[in-house]
Amino acid sequence: MPFPDVDGARRGAADESPWRRSLDGRWRFLLVDRPADAPGGWQEPGFDDGAWRDIDVPGCWTRQGTGDLPHYTNIIMPWPLEPPAPPDPNPTGLHRTTFRVPRAWRGRQVVLHVGGAESLVAVWCNGAFVGMGKDSRLPTELDLTPHLASGPNQLALVVVRYCDATWIEDQDHWWHGGLHRPVHLEARGRHHLADLVVRADLDPRSSVGHLGVHALHGGPGGPPEGWTVRAWVETARGRTVLGPATAAFSRHDRTHPLAELVSAYAHIGPVATAELTGPVDPWSAETPTRYRLLVELVDDAGATTEAVAQWVGFRRVEVRDRRLLINGQPVLVAGVNRHDHHPDTGKTLTVDDLRDDIVAMKRHNVNAVRTAHYPNDHRFLDLCDEYGLYVVAEADVESHARHASLCHDPRYQHAMVERVQRLVQRDRNHACVIAWSLGNESGHGPAHDAAAAWARAADPSRPVQYEGALHEAWGQVGSDRQRLAPPSPSVRLTSDVVCPMYASVDAIVEWARWAEETGLDDRPLILCEYSHAMGNSNGSLHEYWHAFETEAALQGGFVWDWMDQGLRELDEHGREYWAYGGHFGDQPNDANFCINGLVGPDREPHFGLRELMWLARPVWIEGTSRRGRLRVHNRRWFSDLSDLEAHWDLSVDGEVVQRGRAAMPDVGPRSSGMLDLALDAPRPGPGERAVLTVRSRLRRSRPWAPSGHEVAWDQVEVARSRDGRPAPRGSGDPLRVDVDDDGTLLGLRHGQRQLVVGDIVPWLWRAPTDNDGVAQGWMAEVSGVRRRWLEWGLDRLELRRLGYTVRREGDSAVIRVRHELAGAGEITAEHRMTLQVHADGTIGVDHRFRIPDEWDDLPRVGVRFEAPAELAQLRWLGLGPDETYPDRRAAALFGRHGSPVADQYHPFVVPQEHGAHVDTEWFELVDGRGRGLRVELDPAAVVTARPHSDEALTAATTIAELEASAATQVHIDAAVRGLGTGACGPDTAPPYRVGPGRYRLGWTLRSI
Repeated sequence: MPFPDVDGARRGAADESPWRRSLDGRWRFLLVDRPADAPGGWQEPGFDDGAWRDIDVPGCWTRQGTGDLPHYTNIIMPWPLEPPAPPDPNPTGLHRTTFRVPRAWRGRQVVLHVGGAESLVAVWCNGAFVGMGKDSRLPTELDLTPHLASGPNQLALVVVRYCDATWIEDQDHWWHGGLHRPVHLEARGRHHLADLVVRADLDPRSSVGHLGVHALHGGPGGPPEGWTVRAWVETARGRTVLGPATAAFSRHDRTHPLAELVSAYAHIGPVATAELTGPVDPWSAETPTRYRLLVELVDDAGATTEAVAQWVGFRRVEVRDRRLLINGQPVLVAGVNRHDHHPDTGKTLTVDDLRDDIVAMKRHNVNAVRTAHYPNDHRFLDLCDEYGLYVVAEADVESHARHASLCHDPRYQHAMVERVQRLVQRDRNHACVIAWSLGNESGHGPAHDAAAAWARAADPSRPVQYEGALHEAWGQVGSDRQRLAPPSPSVRLTSDVVCPMYASVDAIVEWARWAEETGLDDRPLILCEYSHAMGNSNGSLHEYWHAFETEAALQGGFVWDWMDQGLRELDEHGREYWAYGGHFGDQPNDANFCINGLVGPDREPHFGLRELMWLARPVWIEGTSRRGRLRVHNRRWFSDLSDLEAHWDLSVDGEVVQRGRAAMPDVGPRSSGMLDLALDAPRPGPGERAVLTVRSRLRRSRPWAPSGHEVAWDQVEVARSRDGRPAPRGSGDPLRVDVDDDGTLLGLRHGQRQLVVGDIVPWLWRAPTDNDGVAQGWMAEVSGVRRRWLEWGLDRLELRRLGYTVRREGDSAVIRVRHELAGAGEITAEHRMTLQVHADGTIGVDHRFRIPDEWDDLPRVGVRFEAPAELAQLRWLGLGPDETYPDRRAAALFGRHGSPVADQYHPFVVPQEHGAHVDTEWFELVDGRGRGLRVELDPAAVVTARPHSDEALTAATTIAELEASAATQVHIDAAVRGLGTGACGPDTAPPYRVGPGRYRLGWTLRSI
């Protein structure tokens, strides 16, 4: 961005340069069915567009009430043709606006910058055709100068929704149409800086930075004699740290035949190169220190004709010895994949929207982003430089629908290579970019090899990666052993990093050990996609992280993905919901396969994000043999712990008995130290345990979080009594069991107050998660265990009462009931329940289950009952405060937790199973006065209490359809199936599945 002087460049923002003018705002707009339907002369200045409507630019017309709607597909194209054909009809948007050229711009070149247009944009100025572009996610820049007039100028842009290039933009996201990124004009001098290439290297051992500045002259005839470039580096406050240095432009010498011969070999073009060296502070995601590079274009009289400013960060990226090294350290990648997405505006985002994403990532210990599957908005990378995120920048190349063919189609070769070139040219000055990705799911062909070679030659400072080169070895059924083979030369050329997607933990561990033992592959492995976060998901994330931390060549990965790509809509009753594929009449579609984020469309975190946050925490604390003496491990790579302090509490069976705070020990990166707390010796009672919880919080505000923000938490058990049971709690007032004549339980009450409504019934069904089996679209036919559950009839089991007795045993009344649970094909399970009404007013309940061998993978084994809605508060002792499942519980803390029952509902875009709490020792459901029901569990069990039934959650396809129950739905389970990531990736691991055999539940009810 050019400025007239250094002061302007130093202060400048995009809208403050006198040589740049935004064209964002309201444009005149007409949507037609196809390009040929455009009215004659529509691009002419005198055309009457009074009947047209206004539209926001930037903006997707598919989100502005034009009648043309979003369309979602993942793999398949939205039309049944062959490349390179686009469909007919083909929605086409005609855009018109006017502008005036400031007088100060006279004699300068005026360039139109279109930040992004989906998918083809063609431009006319004052009726004259200027040019066109077909790369939806990178700018199109066109010279308007020959077509300008004094006074008003008419600018006309046509955007065609689909074109031949759309076949290599077949990414897993919504198809929109429009000018979705900002549009502006820029005035460039007759002689100007056409490009600035910056390489900011760092010697990690000495912290000496080396900056290479390569300035390309723009303008006719090359730079005039005597013109130079002056460059220096300063801090954000203006203190010079490197330079200044002055460099002359390389010139082609034509003065003598011999000189011209030498020049033919030595002349590198109209480029001035300045080199600056000196001590600097390194840039990393932990410490994103930026410096301002100022570059002046100086004429032969010594006057500044143009100045530009560029933020730079000094760091070094290398791949060697089976490591990706950043400043010499093998940083563990806690990454996410990210689309440009907004629930209201589609692919149009403001700077604040982009910042919100980054702030949320930083607050959850995410340190890296893969720009899936195209260059994200360039302002996002500016913010990654500023806040500190590593970026794998991906080219706008994906031919998923023709995975095996277009990579070998010569008609598409140039476009594939050019898109990688343009990505590198746009983003290479960003410190945050640590690798280039050649695209996604486009097979492997000559274009990828050519693009990789070009990228390495143009930017040797970064590695190149591409999953498609590994797909044959890692991504096909039956090829598990093939990955354990030396990579071919072509694969090595195309990918410096082993970056498979959705490989299992066992597969990556096996590869890492094979590579270490044989030495046949010296590259690091960083998963480009893993732990598919669709719905209630991210099971076994802790097992991936255990592998990352114990196998040297495994260096993390990028969770798919950051945000649910739902679009905010209202149904016919005015109820809000998040729309996905098919909700706009879009056929074909891939339903809710775009709903796979760690956060919702409104950026509300899902529980998987908290699990990732804990696994990627910057500090880990463990106990030692002495109470109150803790070992603190600094898991950072570049910074100490001086910005953190420890907040701790000691609790006995969940009741806090002591609190405090302490300064963190002086611990450097990747080091450990001791923390001593002034801890009173705890004395747990019978059956109780004392735990110490330490929360690591920011001592002072950071740009991405306020002081006190919690970045890590750990828990240490310091004492436990193995004898006896905790003292009972509750009023001891008698509970009454209501039973009808055939032995059906009608409920439990305390006096006239109902505590359990209706029967306590055995229950094996759960509302399927997306990983259990996607319920929408074609994937419902092929994915998950949901089909087997339905075939077994688990959602409609017939409950047959086989026996019922009531008798007195001492001071107790004992009710015994035996059930048979009959599924499809007369396969049956058995359930026995014993209720013992004790004289002390409590009721003991014992359940025994026998699950047949045929049902080898069940949702759950347990019981369900209803509690009155007025018992609206849930309290429990166990793991929390979030929901937990057998394979997603690493981030949980033991203690007393509580919430309104209503808050146990989590609004997944497609309603599904949620809200479980494993290893619960007791729970209470109480009203506003603290009166209600207490259940003590022996052994500890899985407890769920929420306002929606399994039937309602199963039936609803959107949150608008979900109706709350009249009573609280309570589940107590001996076992529940884990979550896994089976919608795309490994299913729930065998240890977390629920198989056949015998199960027991025991619990005691009390009134409180």
